[in-house]
Amino acid sequence: MSLAADVRVGVDEVRLREYRRGDLDAIFALDVVCFEPPFRFTREAMRRFAEAKSALTVIAESGEEIAGFSIAQVERVGGARAAYVVTLDVAPEWRRRGLAQRMMRQIEEQARAAQCVEMALHVSVENESAVRFYERAGYERTQVVRDFYGRGRDALVYFKMLVQSSVAPAAE
Repeated sequence: MSLAADVRVGVDEVRLREYRRGDLDAIFALDVVCFEPPFRFTREAMRRFAEAKSALTVIAESGEEIAGFSIAQVERVGGARAAYVVTLDVAPEWRRRGLAQRMMRQIEEQARAAQCVEMALHVSVENESAVRFYERAGYERTQVVRDFYGRGRDALVYFKMLVQSSVAPAAE
């Protein structure tokens, strides 16, 4: 899959593209800025997620700067393919400009192209802005997972159908 989408964010131009191995240090550094220790990944975990064969990635860059990124994994759920959003990070100076929304749309497009019928993710119950973001993006809360991020740190599970069922109801 090739990403060549250019997106206007304010007056600056942001280019969306896929992950390259040379991005690891920059995305790890951005994850450190975006998330506190119980929510952030180690450098090695970030590398494994981004470089996995099942990875879907979006890197948002402005010039030489990485403004944000998202990583999802394609998994088998029952007999179907599903995508799981591992992380969505946006640099503080790029927040509230629509960049996260554009990256989510792009990762959802990649998931559809990979024949995923649904997408899921976890978000901290404490991250109210992320909860609002995912709900506005059409994700539905399905459950709470106690202690997902460690003792006393619960997660909400969100789910979104990416493909409408093409099965017609049987005639009686």
